[in-house]
Amino acid sequence: MKTNFFPQVLTAFVMIFVVASCAVDPNIETARLALTIGDYEEVMEAAEAAIESNPESGHGYYYMGIAHLGRGGDKDPDQRAEDYEKGREYLMEAKSRYEQEGVSGDEYDNIPEVIIDIWGYEHNSGIEPLTDDIVSSSEDSLKLSRHHFSNAIAINPDSSQTYNLLAEVNFALGDLEEAERITRHIIYELEDADLFNYYRLALYLMEDDRDAEAIDVLYEARELYPDEIEIVQEIANAYLRLGKSDEAMEAVQELMERDPENPQYRLVYATQIYQIVQDIDENIRDLYNEVYDINSDLRQEARKPDYDEDKINEMSATIEQKLEEAEDLIEESFRFSEEAENELLLALESDPENADIHATLGIVYQNRAAVYQDKRNMTDDMDEADEFDALAKEYLEKSLPHYEKAAELEPDDPEHWVALFRVYTNLGMDEKAAEAREKAGI
Repeated sequence: MKTNFFPQVLTAFVMIFVVASCAVDPNIETARLALTIGDYEEVMEAAEAAIESNPESGHGYYYMGIAHLGRGGDKDPDQRAEDYEKGREYLMEAKSRYEQEGVSGDEYDNIPEVIIDIWGYEHNSGIEPLTDDIVSSSEDSLKLSRHHFSNAIAINPDSSQTYNLLAEVNFALGDLEEAERITRHIIYELEDADLFNYYRLALYLMEDDRDAEAIDVLYEARELYPDEIEIVQEIANAYLRLGKSDEAMEAVQELMERDPENPQYRLVYATQIYQIVQDIDENIRDLYNEVYDINSDLRQEARKPDYDEDKINEMSATIEQKLEEAEDLIEESFRFSEEAENELLLALESDPENADIHATLGIVYQNRAAVYQDKRNMTDDMDEADEFDALAKEYLEKSLPHYEKAAELEPDDPEHWVALFRVYTNLGMDEKAAEAREKAGI
């Protein structure tokens, strides 16, 4: 389907030239007349003849460029880029020759307008098929957008705005290599990057399991943006993905050394510590699940009239071993958890109205309660079970005032109310649980 990309002013210029021009080169007059009826092949023939007869003039290059752009616009989106690239090359050559000649006429003045007009059309056409969350767009929409953004770059290769969207579209299509290439182009060739570009490049590398390279990129960003706390968090997260918890903590500890009294730094530090706790707790749960499965197998084996005593002993020994491993991990979890708790309490002294600090403390206490609840589920000793129940309740009660304060400070954040709903439910506070559930919208 033919689409007219060109500004109306261009057509007006052409008509003025046809009526009023007394140009020396008849080839240019032919090109102008052909352009008014959209005969781009004739425009090209006339423009080529003009270049041959007067290669120093910008006119022939100008009309050759316009013809390529017009011909490209007549094609389907996936076929336009080559004509757009050639069109831009001819227009840039025309601009150079006009400047060498000292010419500043209408064609010269119109070059940036034509480029911006086509770029804008293609860029906006690329945005149109996408949803607000690009990754949720359909594959067909993403592919169409990729064609339009590629066309926009072909005519205007200096647009970091279009490059950013093209990288996101390629990422959504699963082409990590192309998303990375485009983002590196923005950072290192266009030199028009911001912190977002470094984050995205790191993400693409991590998605490709190249965490070490992502860390290098983040440290590069850290040099450029030394006051951005989130960079340190991203560095620490990347180290944790590699299983390097010590390096993760060193990265965050640097913040504390810079300003020990800063409550936000303490919050970041405590949050990072707690990510380690969550990983440990996940390993504890995995061990408990394994113990549960082995216990089930052991009971089935013991019910058999001809049960294998050696097999039962072996299973019992495995259970004991895994429970010991779980206890060691619980000790490690609590050690890190207490460190996070101490940092958060210090941060709260400096900033008692910080909802994030209160919410994070609530999480620390609630998850510690969850560990005791898991321990209670793994024991057959009723006295032990009662002890674990009491400890779990104690930590749930400790979490409650912090969650309530966070909800008071940020009443429109549903996450605070979800947390309160769960704690109220666990503590048997049914009326308050119902209120929290309503406010959480669940």
